[in-house]
Amino acid sequence: MVEFRFDIKPLFAQPIIKVTSNLLPNTFRGDRRQCLDATTKMTEIIDKLGQLSATSQGLSKPVTTAQRLRMCDNQTIYLLADNEAGHNGAVLGLLKVGTKNLYLFDGTGKTRMVEQAPSILDFYVHESRQRSGLGKRLFQTMLNEEQWTASKCSVDRPSEKLLSFLSKHYGLKRIIPQANNFVLYEGFFNDGESGNGDGNGHDHGTPNGLHITNSPNTHLFGATYLGEDSNQRRGSQQQTTPNARLQQITQISPSGRYGAKRPTCSMAEIIHAGNSKGGKGNGNAEANRIK
Repeated sequence: MVEFRFDIKPLFAQPIIKVTSNLLPNTFRGDRRQCLDATTKMTEIIDKLGQLSATSQGLSKPVTTAQRLRMCDNQTIYLLADNEAGHNGAVLGLLKVGTKNLYLFDGTGKTRMVEQAPSILDFYVHESRQRSGLGKRLFQTMLNEEQWTASKCSVDRPSEKLLSFLSKHYGLKRIIPQANNFVLYEGFFNDGESGNGDGNGHDHGTPNGLHITNSPNTHLFGATYLGEDSNQRRGSQQQTTPNARLQQITQISPSGRYGAKRPTCSMAEIIHAGNSKGGKGNGNAEANRIK
């Protein structure tokens, strides 16, 4: 249990509260002076729980702080407390969630740009209260409030304890390998990790196995050729010539910083200007000789 020098009961009108960037409990009601006092106490609670979480995971610095939460409008912290513990009550657990725009691999290896992906960012229950059902209670409350399902949550740098927790309580075992620090489970994509995208993904398929995503790599290295998967479909589709396929790739319009106009080289301007003047002078000289 984590106890504080102040009474936490006014902050925890219910056992589980959620806190956003204003650093106030969702149940808070009070005037300006009380608001300032509440934010000061919530800052201390969040920083303390964040530090304990980092220590438990063996991290060099916490991933959850009040300052970071204040700067993020798309993150929420859920806190679990026991008002009857100790003299002033005690805080037992923390769960930080948010949404992120991520480039992810689906089950077939295709890259997808997923906007506002539900993400589990930090999860901690005090060691003295673990294995008592409090973690499941905290996690399930979050899922209900956010209207998420566990299989559709990405998990940022999960600890072995968190992986075991998700496997035990939600049956999440089969992981979709990723190139980043996020862990995804089968079922994350609505279409079963196949097809040309869904409500979350923004990838687009093209004939003959050319697969285009919004990833910057597409603009740098061209579309992705899927090989065997496309060969199976090729028998029932019209053959595309290599020239047509090359045209499909070259017609991909760059966007973002890759679509910016290249500045004109000053040296090239000098050379071309010199040639232009020289050519004009030679033409005048030739005209004079004719006259």
